[in-house]
Amino acid sequence: MLLALRESVEIREEKFMEYFWWCYDKPKEKTSDDVPMPTFFQFLALLAFKIFSAEKVDVAILEVGLGGRADATIVVQAPIVCGVSSLGYDHMEIFGNTLGGIAAAKADIFKFLFVPFQMQHEIPAFTVPQPDEAIQVLEEKASKLNVKLQVAHPIDASSLNDLKLSLDCEHQYLNAGLAVALCTAWLQRIGHPISNFIQTGPLPEPFIKGLTTASLQGRAQIARDQLTDIESVGDLVFYLDGAHSAESMEVCARWFSLFTKDDNHQTNLNFEAQQQTFE
Repeated sequence: MLLALRESVEIREEKFMEYFWWCYDKPKEKTSDDVPMPTFFQFLALLAFKIFSAEKVDVAILEVGLGGRADATIVVQAPIVCGVSSLGYDHMEIFGNTLGGIAAAKADIFKFLFVPFQMQHEIPAFTVPQPDEAIQVLEEKASKLNVKLQVAHPIDASSLNDLKLSLDCEHQYLNAGLAVALCTAWLQRIGHPISNFIQTGPLPEPFIKGLTTASLQGRAQIARDQLTDIESVGDLVFYLDGAHSAESMEVCARWFSLFTKDDNHQTNLNFEAQQQTFE
């Protein structure tokens, strides 16, 4: 997991700090009792946009915070492709306590995928298999906006030449299917000769390499204590995951059970919830 903001951007620390303070000072000049500083996630989005623009990146992959109408990334008016991952009961204090209401809020990102008389290319949207209530709302929203919404299905071992995902969790095969669809749409948009994301055989080698070597600390991460005596290395093992909703906790529990089913060691559960603020 990231311990400092600058770890998320691989540029020199001096340049990162220059961008950081620019993004902090500009809003600070405009704050008042009625106009507070951006929230933490809004600030991160502002910082990301500033860095992407200043560094002239070829492509930017944006992950939403809350998602939908309440998210800072909603300001992006013409994305190349859009993806909606598995929906669950999260951020209910903002989106309500029904899956349909949550899906409706998340689907608001679709409105920027259709700009009449301006877009020269079709801008697709993808999602994963969703509960009936959620997929119905997503499809209705997409239909109203003339957005082509497609369902990306999970990949399997044959897609990876019988290799395993480096993030070896059941739900990551679902996420990998969505990632393949999004990457394929991007490559097709820039004129790369690649077939449709629905494939019956192995994925292209660069896809396989990425999916089998990617790492994401703090998600389904197994960390062994490096300070234990050499003869007892492995006695203390940490199973780390950032699950924070009922659905993700269920997935986390299945992952933990699978990887510890043959382990007779004592198990301790530690759970931490904290609120992030920015001033």
